[in-house]
Amino acid sequence: MKKHYFAIIKFPMYVSLSLFILALVYFIMALASYHRLGLSGWGTAAYTLLFIILVVLVSSWILILMSTHQKIKPKGLKLYTAWMLVNIYYYLAKWLSKLFLQSKQILQESFLHFNNEIVLTNFNGIHSQKILLLLPHCLQSSECKIRIVNDIIECEECGNCDIAKMKGIVNKYNVKAVVASGGSLARKLIIDTNPDVIIAVACHRDLTDGLRDSWRYPIYAVLNERPKGTCFETTVSTAPIEFAIKKFA
Repeated sequence: MKKHYFAIIKFPMYVSLSLFILALVYFIMALASYHRLGLSGWGTAAYTLLFIILVVLVSSWILILMSTHQKIKPKGLKLYTAWMLVNIYYYLAKWLSKLFLQSKQILQESFLHFNNEIVLTNFNGIHSQKILLLLPHCLQSSECKIRIVNDIIECEECGNCDIAKMKGIVNKYNVKAVVASGGSLARKLIIDTNPDVIIAVACHRDLTDGLRDSWRYPIYAVLNERPKGTCFETTVSTAPIEFAIKKFA
């Protein structure tokens, strides 16, 4: 539990610290300009605009932090906070993590966990009949004679890879599952399916990129395990997938 908490807290900590630094720089610059030369009409307008932007950034971030514990009801507001999260705050956290020489993968993992908290809070108990389980092709055994493309139903459940376990989940909970061989195909499958919520399995990079590309959809991220290396016969635990399905179904 403690490890999971620290995995979540790193991303919001970086964002909050970035906003604090921006606010500090703004007020130092504004005070220095005022005491040195006074502010002209253009200077006043510029600093006023910067102050408004700063207020929007801080207030939006507070709203996102609140959304991890309290549901946001207006759909437009959900989309706004989702866009801000992946297009503004992710880059602020990324910039600061580089400054502190932190691993990119650590930041991505924290970002994904933080987003999961938001999705769980805002889409818990929606009783969705359109849950999409999005799986990577690397879950399949390299020795399998059947190439699983898109539809997981083609799996013969030999048990040599985790695709069979995923098919068992599909049959148990009656959800739709698709296998994507890349980001472009994943985006197409999402658009074609138009799900209410997505449970996506992939590595740190693919999940982060996919979440940012498809920010309009609520995506619950499940990290796979790579005992044999990147994109080769990966595995995934069924526990977080079943947990998410039960929350959304």
